[in-house]
Amino acid sequence: MSPHIVLATSADDPAITVSDRLYADALERRGCRVTGAPWDGPREAFAGADAVVLRSTWGYFRALDDFKAWTEAMAAATRLFNSLDLVRWNLRKDYVEKLAAAGVRVPRSFVVPCDVSAIGRVFDETGWAQAVVKPASGASGHSVELLQRATLAGQVAGLADEARQAGVVVQEFLPEIAEGELSLVYFDGVFSHAIRKRPPPGEFRSNSRYKPTRTAETPPPAVTRQGAACLATLPEMPLYARVDGVVRDGVLIVIEVEVLEPALAMDFAPPSAERFAEATMIRLGETRP
Repeated sequence: MSPHIVLATSADDPAITVSDRLYADALERRGCRVTGAPWDGPREAFAGADAVVLRSTWGYFRALDDFKAWTEAMAAATRLFNSLDLVRWNLRKDYVEKLAAAGVRVPRSFVVPCDVSAIGRVFDETGWAQAVVKPASGASGHSVELLQRATLAGQVAGLADEARQAGVVVQEFLPEIAEGELSLVYFDGVFSHAIRKRPPPGEFRSNSRYKPTRTAETPPPAVTRQGAACLATLPEMPLYARVDGVVRDGVLIVIEVEVLEPALAMDFAPPSAERFAEATMIRLGETRP
């Protein structure tokens, strides 16, 4: 019987993305039946699936308890990719501290409550004049801000509720971000392709909502090996992952690791969809490496 694979999306944007359509087509060429369904829609859409692949579950952080319950239900009923352990690892950005403890180069980071005194202590300890702040549980660049020491109280007062509820990560500002954030995509730990996301003038955020310029990139092998080494420190090897960062003097500084619902930019490297599909089939035991 043909494996049925469901690509999980969201009710706000239920269609399979252009990038993920390439992946779905590659799976279908391998005999799979592929459908898309929002995680926050009817559960019946996932019934009997041989695997559920988290793809564009954007906005999950606004209903975090519901999303946790849904992923637990999926993991109990079928194969969930990435796994429940990786989902839990990725839900809070304090994983950056775990990466640092494992020897991965990351920006200096602090996870603190979202209040002026706690964030002010970070500025006092570090001597920073500015820092990036983001919700400890969040995605897609929502509520990511550049705080200035001189205007800290007013800026903290204006942070979104999601930051107040989850706490925040206060992170060293990396000037290299002006040249763009490098996104390295891996399937089963093997480097596939990369893009560079350059923020528009006057902006430091490179998430899609800020309209960055995206271009295909060919990073040096040493950089892609560093990204792979970063993934090797995770609780287990993810089926798919995106490692975001900047390069300074040949060293990859990892800003984020996305193993939950990263956009994989397969439309910038169409053969990558075949690699993703093949890695998926191997995980399902449908082919042999």
